[in-house]
Amino acid sequence: MKFRFCGDGDCPDWVLAEIISTLSNLSVDNVEQLAQLVAKRICGEPFEEAAIRSLTSTASNDGKTAVACVHYMLTNAARYSCTEAIFNEEIQQLGLPKDHAKAMSSVLQANAMAIRQQLIDKAFRINELQSIRNVTSPGETPPNCATLELKISQELVDGLPKDTTHIVNIECAQLGALLDEMKLARDIMLKYESKESG
Repeated sequence: MKFRFCGDGDCPDWVLAEIISTLSNLSVDNVEQLAQLVAKRICGEPFEEAAIRSLTSTASNDGKTAVACVHYMLTNAARYSCTEAIFNEEIQQLGLPKDHAKAMSSVLQANAMAIRQQLIDKAFRINELQSIRNVTSPGETPPNCATLELKISQELVDGLPKDTTHIVNIECAQLGALLDEMKLARDIMLKYESKESG
């Protein structure tokens, strides 16, 4: 069966399983609040982990799969410009009770434009690099190396977007080569950009 909110494709099995096993068993209020929290997170607001744990206390995996399911449903419905009425009908066909579907649909209607704008703003930004900091420390950093701290925004960890920090060691010779290649890539992009605008 094809679904508009899935881009006129099949609904993934894991989403179907999560709708039936978890979302259907939560109260309508909890589903609505969970959807609102996920919508806020999609739109760039801080992730309210404690509130989500509280809403999904009866679910397994600390509610992580429920959050991933709602995230999938809202982002895809917004991405494919699925109307509230069609989304409501389709998620009922997948096994979500009528009142639960109505609650999810109202959250979609309230947030669809903001989610769509966020998807446009974040297009081609997978694991977006936020900052790089040199944290080289004598005695801890290997010889002839530099230690860098990389902050990544919206990295998917266990299916959920999280802001993460990674510490990496890189040889000083490789660091110089990497910097040269990045400058070259920047120059090519700037040249291409000026051609497009010219």
